[in-house]
Amino acid sequence: MLKPLIKPIYRFTHDLLNACSPLWAYPLAGRPVKWGHISAEHLQDPSLDEELARTFGSMGIAVEPYYIPEAAYRQYLREVTYPDSYYGGGRDPKANFTEKSLEHFVSLQFLQLNAHSVFVDIAACNSPFHQIVRQYLGVQTTYQQDLIYPPGIHGHRIGGYADKLYLPDESVDAVTLHCSLEHFEGEGDTAFFRELQRVLRPGGRAVVLPFYLAHIYTLHIDPAYNLLKGHRPGLDPQAQLRYCSWYQFFSRHYDPPALQRRILQQAPALRLSLYRVMNFRQIDARCYLRWVGVFEKRAE
Repeated sequence: MLKPLIKPIYRFTHDLLNACSPLWAYPLAGRPVKWGHISAEHLQDPSLDEELARTFGSMGIAVEPYYIPEAAYRQYLREVTYPDSYYGGGRDPKANFTEKSLEHFVSLQFLQLNAHSVFVDIAACNSPFHQIVRQYLGVQTTYQQDLIYPPGIHGHRIGGYADKLYLPDESVDAVTLHCSLEHFEGEGDTAFFRELQRVLRPGGRAVVLPFYLAHIYTLHIDPAYNLLKGHRPGLDPQAQLRYCSWYQFFSRHYDPPALQRRILQQAPALRLSLYRVMNFRQIDARCYLRWVGVFEKRAE
């Protein structure tokens, strides 16, 4: 009952702190900090993504353009039911439902699922996607993993950090990360990919989308949000730091060297293919699905 009263006060306090942050938040770890999200630069200047594609290609990483099949996406929305509690279930035009449901649809385009597949949705929180995979595709064994669940496997839920999935070696066919990898702080991203390398079957795939890539290796934090939550995010001294006012603890965007260093070299059994999404703004002007990363376990 108190939440509707407390939330506006919290938001006012948060926004006031961020407005005053030049007085108290600079510098961070002895370094100057910029304001603003690096994704905005890429959305405004597509040539930055073109340069990323050339750089990754020169590294031997497959890069292909990808066009969302809009008619198939609209058909997916007609066939799948989302609860109203999930970004308004598609009925609230101000919510972020289009981007979230689009991420779900596109991830399925890169997975080869059948009734006997084992599927895990990582950092799922309250997402209904694992249930959609079960009901829409008939997959019998689906899990949703998140830090907010009790550690261990409890029915269809896997609790704890994503670098410990409690599943047998080479037992998983498909994994999805929807707007989640970027929030893995400290060495959490590296540790997760080592665990992914362990649990995926040869030929198994993990789809990361949006896969947040940038021309500068960047970490974003919301200083007021972290202060109010009493949280100190794990930072990387090799990354540029930016402040954002978007009610998140932390997010990470990889440049090519950081991706190579933090993920590809740490999980050599995984082969990465990158897909640059060319028409995401044709689905909705607010969408931001620029890149998809598909990691496949090499068959030995």
